[in-house]
Amino acid sequence: MAAKHVALAFCALSFLQTSFAGYERFWIFSKDANTQASESWDRLSEEEQRALIKRYQNLKEIPEEQRIALQQRMDWFTQLPETEKNQMREAWQQMSTSERNELRKKMSMTTDNQKRKEIREEYLNKYMPEKNIVQKH
Repeated sequence: MAAKHVALAFCALSFLQTSFAGYERFWIFSKDANTQASESWDRLSEEEQRALIKRYQNLKEIPEEQRIALQQRMDWFTQLPETEKNQMREAWQQMSTSERNELRKKMSMTTDNQKRKEIREEYLNKYMPEKNIVQKH
C-alpha cells in the first residue's frame, strides 16, 4: 500500500515538472529568459548578428509612400469631432478586413471633403444606424 502512495506521489510530481509551462519553470537551477537570450546572441557569429539586426530594422521601417498615406489618414481622423471619432472607431471594429480595405480605397480615391463625409456617413449608417438616427434629430 505504501508503495502505491509513493508511486502516485512520484507520478504527481513528475506531471507537475512537465506541465503546460514546461519543467524549466519549476526547476530551481534553470536560467531566466534574459540569460538564455544573451547566451543565444553570444553564440551567433558577427555576420549572423549583423544580419539579424538588419532584418529587425527592415521589419520596423515602412516605405515612404505608406508612411505618408498613413500620416494623411491620421491627420484627417484627428480633425473629426470627438463624437464622430468614437463612431468611426466603433464602426471600424465591426467591419471585416475586406470592408476596411474598401473604405480605405474609397477614401484615398477622393479629395473632396463633402464626398469623404458622405462615404463616412454611408459606413456609419450601415454599422450603427440607431446611433445616427438619434443624432440627426
